Amino acid sequence: MLALIAISFLVLGLGVNLAASQSEYEYVVVGSGPGGGPLAVELAKAGRSVLLLEAGDDLSEDPLYQDISKALVASNDPRTRWDFFVKHSDDPDRELKYKHMTWRTTNGSFYVGLDPPEDSEQLGIYYPRAATLGGCAMHNAAVFHLPSDENWNHIAEVTGDDSWNASEMRKIFQEIENCHYLENGTAGHGFSGWLDSNQDNSSWLDNATDGTTLLRYIAELSGSVGNTTGSAISDTELRMLVNRDINGFEPDRDQLTGAFGMASHTDASGRRFSPANYVKLALKENPNLPLTVQLNAFLTKINWDQLRDFEPPAVMSVDYVVGPSAYKADPRHDPNQNTTAGFAWVAKELIIAGGAFNSPQILKLSGVGPADELRKHNISVVADLPGVGANLGDNYEGSVMSFTAKAFEGFVGRYVVQLKTSVSERNRDIFLWPLNAAFEGFWPGYPDSLGSKVLTIPFLQMDPRSSNGGSVTLRSADPFEAPEINFRFFGNDSDKDLQSMLEAVRFAQELEGLLPEGSGMIPFEEDHPCAGASSECSDETVKDYLKLQAYSHHATGTCAIGDVSDPMSVLDSKFRVKGVKGLRVVDASVFPRPPGAFPVLPTFMISKKAAKAILGVA
Repeated sequence: MLALIAISFLVLGLGVNLAASQSEYEYVVVGSGPGGGPLAVELAKAGRSVLLLEAGDDLSEDPLYQDISKALVASNDPRTRWDFFVKHSDDPDRELKYKHMTWRTTNGSFYVGLDPPEDSEQLGIYYPRAATLGGCAMHNAAVFHLPSDENWNHIAEVTGDDSWNASEMRKIFQEIENCHYLENGTAGHGFSGWLDSNQDNSSWLDNATDGTTLLRYIAELSGSVGNTTGSAISDTELRMLVNRDINGFEPDRDQLTGAFGMASHTDASGRRFSPANYVKLALKENPNLPLTVQLNAFLTKINWDQLRDFEPPAVMSVDYVVGPSAYKADPRHDPNQNTTAGFAWVAKELIIAGGAFNSPQILKLSGVGPADELRKHNISVVADLPGVGANLGDNYEGSVMSFTAKAFEGFVGRYVVQLKTSVSERNRDIFLWPLNAAFEGFWPGYPDSLGSKVLTIPFLQMDPRSSNGGSVTLRSADPFEAPEINFRFFGNDSDKDLQSMLEAVRFAQELEGLLPEGSGMIPFEEDHPCAGASSECSDETVKDYLKLQAYSHHATGTCAIGDVSDPMSVLDSKFRVKGVKGLRVVDASVFPRPPGAFPVLPTFMISKKAAKAILGVA
C-alpha cells in the first residue's frame, strides 16, 4: 500500500495550487472536468492514492465563474479558453458559406465572416473548450438535464451490461445529487450527494411584464397546461410551469412536452457548483486525503510495459509538463515559455478524462488508435483501435432571431420548452429557451450585442440520427498541437433531423405571430433564418439555412463504449480501453450517442459509475 500523500496548499490569487509531492500513485487521473474531477475525489475517499492532472489553473473563486448568467463572458475568457476550430463537412465550398467562419488575418487578429481580408488564414468554425479546475463545467450555462431513459438503455443493450439500464442510472443520479429546489424526499432525486442542483423559482414573474406575456403564449402554443387560448392560462398555471421539474420521475417523463423550469448545477445561493468545488471541499474536510492536484499540468505521453508477450501492454507511467498555457490551443500560448518536466509511476490505473477532443488525441499519441493513422505520424502501434477518434457526434443547434417593435421590459427568468416533432419516433426531441439577447452560435468574442429589442429562441435537437459521423485525427505527433476535428454534420439519414429543426423554427415563428398588437412587441423583424418579411421562407429554404448554419457545443462519442467484439468500440462497459491494461476513459467521449440535450449531467453520472467499477462495488 502506497503511503498517504502530504498535500501542500499554496494560495495563488483566487486559486489554489496543490503541488505534486511524490512520484508514484495508485491512480493518475488526467482532466478535472465532470468525468475526471469527481472520480479522483471518489477514489481518494476510498483510500487510494491519486494524482489529478489539470492543464489549467483554479478560477473557481472568481465571481465571473460563479455567476452562471455570465457564462458567455466566461467562455471567452483567455485565462481558461482553449480555441478549437472545427469543420462541419468535407466540402470546402460548404464550409465557406458558414457565416461565422473564423480567419486569422496577417496582423494576427481574428476575422469572423464571409469576406476575409486578403491573405487571411482560414481557421474553421469556433468551438471553445475550458482548461481550468472543473473543466467545461466552469464556463457552461450549467444546464442540469437528464437524458432520456433510451440513452442509457441503449448502452445496456449494446454492451449486455444491465447496470447501464435507466433504472440503475437513476439510482446513481440520486446518489450524487444534492437538490435544493424540491422538497426533501421527492421521488427520483437525491438530497445528500456532492453535486448541488437548483432551479429559478417563479418569483421573477412578479416583475416580468413582457416576459409574462411571452410565457403565456408559449404555454398556449406548446399545450403546456392543456388550454387552447392564452386568456385561459392563469398566473397560477404560469408559476406551476416555471417550477415544473425537468428531471421529474414520471413514468412518461421522456414524452412530456411544454414549459419547464431550467435546473442548473448551482448551489443553494445560485452560484455555480462544479467539480472544482468538490475537489477543494474534499481536501478542506480531510487535509490527509490521499489526493494530489497538479494544476497547469499537461500530459504528453503514456509509457507502456510491453515486456510480457503473453499479456496486453500495460500502463507503466506518464510524462507531463508543468507550466501555464502549454497547449497551442490556449490563446496565451508562448512557444518560448519554459515548462518543467513531470513524471509519475502508475501503480494501478490511468484514467483519461480530457474530453471528446483531447482524450482520443492522448490515446493516439501514445500508440492506441487506428494503426494506419499512427504509422502516418511515425507513432509505434500499441493497440490497433480504429474507433479511437471516430464516432464524433453532437446535438444540432440553431435559432430564430428577431427584433421587436419596442425594447423588452421585464423579460427575466430562465425556463425551457420541450417539443415533440412529427418525426420523433417516441420521445420529445426539441429543447428551446427564449432569450432577450442575441445568440447565433460560437465565434471569437461572441455574441454580438444587438440591443434590448432582440428576441432569440435558440433550440437544440435531441437524439439526432445523422451526427455521429465525425472524427478527431492527429495533425502531427506533437502533443501540444490541436487535432483536426470534423463533425460531418447532416450525413446519412439527415432528412428527419432537418425536419425536426424546421418544426422548431416554425414554432418560434408561430409564437411571434400569436402575440397581440397590444403587447407593443409586434411587428417582429426576423433576422434569421428568414431575414425580412419579404424574404423566401419555404421549408426547403429554411432547411438549407439550417444545414449550413447549424452549430454545436457538446461533443461526444470519440472513445465510445460498446460491444467489445465491435471493432469500432473503444471501451468495454466498465470504461476499460480494449487491447491494453490499466487504462480507462471517463468523460463525454464514452457515449456512443449524444446523451440528451446537454452532456454535463450524464458525465457527472458516469464519473460515479466509473468509481464504482474501479473500486469493485458495482
